[in-house]
Amino acid sequence: MRQMKHQFKFNPLATAILTLLCGSSVSSYAESTTSVSEAAVSKVNNKQLNATIKESYPGQNFFEQYYVDKNAPEAQVRDENNASNRYCEGVWVTPFSTQAKTVDPQEASSVITADQAYYNPNGDSVLSGDVMIDQSGRMIRADEVTIDKTQTFAKAKGNVQMAQGGIIAQSDQIDYNLKDETGQLNNSFYIAEITHAHGHAAKIERTSPTNIVLENASYSTCPPDQKPTWKIQANKIELDQETGRGVTRGTKLYVKDVPVLAVPYFNFPIDDRRTTGIISPNFGFTNDGGFELAVPVYLNLAPNYDATITPRLITDRGLMAQGEFRYLTENFGAGSIWGSYLPSDRGYDDEDRKDLHFLHRWNIDKQWSTNLEYNYVSDKDFFSDLDSNPNSRTELNQRRAWELNYNHGIPGLKAQLKVEDFQTLDKTVKDVDRPYARLPQFLLNYVGGDYQGWEYEFNNDTAYFKKDINDADYSNQPSGTRLYNQFATRYNFRNPWSFVIPEVSVRSLNTFYDQTTVDQLNLNNQSQDSKNKSVVVPQFTLDTGLTFEKDGKFLQTITPRAFYAYAPYKNQTGYPNFDSTSASISYDQLFSPYRFYGHDRLEDNNFLSLGVSYSLFDTVGLERLRASIGQSYYFDDRKVTLLNNTDELDKEKHTGPVISISSQLSQNFTVSTNSAWMSNGDSAQHDFQMYYTGEKGNLYNVGYFYRNNLPDRQREYDQAVASFIQPVKDNWRIMGHVQYDLDNHVAREYLLGVNYESCCWGISVYGRSYFNDLDDVSLPDTKPKRAVMAEITLKGLGGLNNKLSSLLQNRILGFDKANQSWTH
Repeated sequence: MRQMKHQFKFNPLATAILTLLCGSSVSSYAESTTSVSEAAVSKVNNKQLNATIKESYPGQNFFEQYYVDKNAPEAQVRDENNASNRYCEGVWVTPFSTQAKTVDPQEASSVITADQAYYNPNGDSVLSGDVMIDQSGRMIRADEVTIDKTQTFAKAKGNVQMAQGGIIAQSDQIDYNLKDETGQLNNSFYIAEITHAHGHAAKIERTSPTNIVLENASYSTCPPDQKPTWKIQANKIELDQETGRGVTRGTKLYVKDVPVLAVPYFNFPIDDRRTTGIISPNFGFTNDGGFELAVPVYLNLAPNYDATITPRLITDRGLMAQGEFRYLTENFGAGSIWGSYLPSDRGYDDEDRKDLHFLHRWNIDKQWSTNLEYNYVSDKDFFSDLDSNPNSRTELNQRRAWELNYNHGIPGLKAQLKVEDFQTLDKTVKDVDRPYARLPQFLLNYVGGDYQGWEYEFNNDTAYFKKDINDADYSNQPSGTRLYNQFATRYNFRNPWSFVIPEVSVRSLNTFYDQTTVDQLNLNNQSQDSKNKSVVVPQFTLDTGLTFEKDGKFLQTITPRAFYAYAPYKNQTGYPNFDSTSASISYDQLFSPYRFYGHDRLEDNNFLSLGVSYSLFDTVGLERLRASIGQSYYFDDRKVTLLNNTDELDKEKHTGPVISISSQLSQNFTVSTNSAWMSNGDSAQHDFQMYYTGEKGNLYNVGYFYRNNLPDRQREYDQAVASFIQPVKDNWRIMGHVQYDLDNHVAREYLLGVNYESCCWGISVYGRSYFNDLDDVSLPDTKPKRAVMAEITLKGLGGLNNKLSSLLQNRILGFDKANQSWTH
């Protein structure tokens, strides 16, 4: 009987074979009648399953049927291939996408075709000759299928192929018990599309509905057109779907044909359930620590909390313990506690090194939220010496705070109540130079009215600032309460070609010293400074501008802008400075009435700023040129300062020009520069940046940053940076980064590395030299820290170190874009 086609219920065999391969989860899908992908079927039909192809390694003839060029149409429609197989020349295209859904096996109908069919009600029924069972969302092919008369035992043999949801396998023979759902596959090759993996098992046995055992099994994610660069070979793999765990015995990792790692026993997850186990270890080498090895152990303690314990060996320092505990409550938020301990550090005068951190966040409801944070570190060198994260920075003042926030309730109202203190790591810092504690601070902002019309705003900042001073004069840094209030009303007039925004505001500042400060000042005969201080300053500002637009081959806009601010001088000599700093110089700062960040001073103003901006856009939307220039003109000296005394800059009649220029020269090439001068022509600050990102993953950055030393305004800074990523050949690339301090003629950091990525493995090796954030590089005895790190990744298994990419991402501008375009 030729090409006999039947449409009827055929649950037992289809369900049995696919369940044996994929597990009981095949019955959990719903809806859809997904057909076999045309590309995959045509490849199967065009290649006879029993064709004799000379194999370079076992199973290659089967694998080649479903491995296609990644630029082929059938590969492009598979979204899951685009990310996971970006370094591969080919991709897997199995008959059914990983997104395909299947019908419940008990409800699905099947279309069966065969060259011959024989039905025996008293014996075995046989289908033979290119048998195909096409069930919604799954497919089975074989040379012959036999079912006994009781419909208990089924056997498929001769080039048996099974496909479902991104998985396909080929076996010599399948034996299956339809009643107790047990059976075995012999000499099986498999493909898992989503992980780009393939392999072989001498026998796959289903010992119960939830247990599968694989014998003499292999696994690799390398291309099938050659012997795999690496593979995992295990004598036995046991998969328990009830517990979500797998166990391997007699496992070896092979690179080419050479075994490089043997693991007699390994326990691993087979689904997304969290479980206790060992996480990939990290290793490296530094000049001040020697060889390092850390082996994290994850502990799945409960559904809503877990922990990670990490023993870490640092050969020149000792054995360190690290840990993290995470938790999630039902009604009170989530948080984590983490820390580490290194007793008697041999590289740090045998001192104990330790840190402890706690963070809790709780969204109480839609309007209220709260945060709690605590940090403790034993010394200022802890992070540079012992933190395994290369992106960490040494925060000299470790924050400890509690916050209560209100938002999204009353329209326009935001409020925060917080208590905040700091641990200063550098014990040589004097008490007067340490930050104030806020015990507590209340912040409120309310904005009402119409953005296109009248608008009013109220701000309040009330805080008690506390600092314990034992080594200096209290008059320098007193403790006390500061009340700042501001009420403003403005009119927003805007149309497509202009804007005019007048604003009138009243600000008040009240300061009350605490009793400890008053007593100390009286003791030092400074009672006149212990009086409460109060000042009220009105202010008027007018911000206005025009927009001229010309449309043609290019879209051009010119926006002249004028800003005037007036606030009378009110004497604030002797007022404390709790948390304020001077604003930095920039084009936008020209159009702000506030010279200080913080609320310890109320500025006196009488100045006019003029500026103009120009933009040119091409036909594809690139801003080919953006240029701004502006300058401020003062009609009075600035008498209110943070240092309580004026300098020459406060008496200048105008600033120097401030210029900002940027250009998108192309989709890949951008340059920008900002410059500011003082009124006498001296440079105040300059910066220049140029970066290029190519289509093949090449990247080049150059930058220069200069800041003149302006007391109480900005610190001197003169540094250059450069970085590059250059692909060379066959997925190899070199990369580097340098930050050079021109003042001290020293490289604060440099990094040089080489990286290779292939379809199934990758390696990165880099050297890095850098100074701690707190290091004074001007001192001759300050030495940089040097490290050599290696990152080895076996695609599909994970990496032994995952820090290089994050390090480059934080150091090299445009790294993500270059990384995405590389090899695409």
